[in-house]
This record gives sequence, C-alpha cells and structure tokens, in this order.
Amino acid sequence: MPANGGTTCRFMRPRALTPPTVQLGNSGIDPPAQIPQRDIIDAQMAFFGTGCIINEQVIIQDQEGVLAWVSERLAVAMRQAEDLILRDYIVSAASQINAGGGSNGFNPTNLGATDFSLVATTLDTNNAYKFMSGIEGMDRFGTGPVRSAYFMLSSTELQSDFDGLTGSGFLSQWNYPTNASALPSEYGSVFNIRILTSSEAPVARNAVANAIGTLNDVYYNTVLGKQAITHINQDGYSMNLIYRDPYYSGMLAQNATLAVKFAQAQAITQDTAIRNLLSTRQSSLGV
Repeated sequence: MPANGGTTCRFMRPRALTPPTVQLGNSGIDPPAQIPQRDIIDAQMAFFGTGCIINEQVIIQDQEGVLAWVSERLAVAMRQAEDLILRDYIVSAASQINAGGGSNGFNPTNLGATDFSLVATTLDTNNAYKFMSGIEGMDRFGTGPVRSAYFMLSSTELQSDFDGLTGSGFLSQWNYPTNASALPSEYGSVFNIRILTSSEAPVARNAVANAIGTLNDVYYNTVLGKQAITHINQDGYSMNLIYRDPYYSGMLAQNATLAVKFAQAQAITQDTAIRNLLSTRQSSLGV
C-alpha cells in the first residue's frame, strides 16, 4: 500500500467472458455483444502494536543484553500476529467443506484420502493456480514422485492422522525424491495437495459430538491456490521498532519502553480458489 494512498487498497477482478465457439458464417450479422464486468475487492489497512516497560536498573545491571533479546521477542510476536490476523480472516471468510472420507463417526469425519481428492478437484474445476510443480520420481530407495500441488495449512495435532494415511496416498516430506522445493513446515503430500503444519492453525475445541455424545475438536485445514488471498503491508510501516529512553518516562527517569508497530490488510482475491476443509481427529474415536 503506497504512502499517501488512502486507507483502502482496491482490487479489480474481471469476470470471464463467454468463449466465441459459434462460427460467424457469411451472413454479415454480428453476434450479440457481451458486457464486460468486474468485481471490486477492497482491503482496509489496520494498525497493530505492542510493547514492554523495562526498568532502568534491569538495563544497567542485567548480565545479558536485555534490550537485544526483548527486541527479538517483539519481532517474533509481530510476525506471529501477522499470521494470526490473516488466519482468522481466512477462517471467517472462506467457504467450507466437511470431511466425509474418514471413519470416526463424527461429522465432519477425520481426514480420508477421498477428502484430499475432493477439495483438489473442486479447486481444479474452479481453475485455481497450483503453487508447486511436480517432482519427478528418482531411483532412490523409499521415495516416490510428487504431483503439482496446492498448499494445505493444517494443525500439528493432525500429524499422527496424516501418518495413518500411509498407503492411501500420503507421502512424507522425507520420502520426496528431492527436498529442494520443500518448505521447513512441510509435512508431506496427498495427491495434489502438499501439507504445511503449524501449532497456530485454527482449532475449535469440543465443537462436535458423535451419536453417543463423545466430543471432538474441529480442525480448519485451509487449501488454497495462488490467486486466493493477498497480504498487504503499508509502505514504510511493515515494522517500526520504537525505543524510548528512561529520560522520557517520568520525573525520576526510571523506565524505558520498547515497542513494535505494524500495519497490514488482507483480502480473499479469488473466493473460488480457497476452501476450509473441516475435519476431526481419528484418535478421538472411543475416547
């Protein structure tokens, strides 16, 4: 978002025109004209921040560089906030598909191989762009080829369920022919979906019950194509680290402050290229 550009970033998404598949012939009559249309998507910039108060005696007497490690923790907290804000927006705005390919008796079920196939088919039908090209198979023991794929963002709590899909299409990241294109958080792939896991992935605790009243958590597995979402920084304001000397804190100048501010906006730019695949855990069966 450019400086002095207002509070709102606007995207124009043109709608597809009908392909001209009918021959013109020799009548000289023009076919009916089409009306070009486009959708307007607005993302409004918002500001966030947090900080710490540090007594001057700590700064003077502590054996470690207090300001250095507090600055590091503030930077990590800020980057986590960026992800959490975007995560919550996606959960609230993207369409949902309930998993039905599992066997644990809940609705949604635990993830089954058919659920991965269904959501990938949905995005393919909607002409979503895949993030990753395929990886060709190599003559290496225990490896297998990887298809071109969308990304799925899932909870680390589901990793044991993914391991249980071995033999049903799941390929561990360790068993890729090469890990050159694998991301650090990548756990594996199922068909046309490569799975990224995070402890911050959204989970609704005890949100669904089965026929005998046993509760299970519902996990939001976000599957998306390239054009699905956008994250926007404010020009010159992606991160501001602010230190104020104790001199400014009061009559006795006892406390320093260290804070961080940032601005961001987000939007779903193509709602047909993203789905929240809701699931439960297999391990909750009979608990």
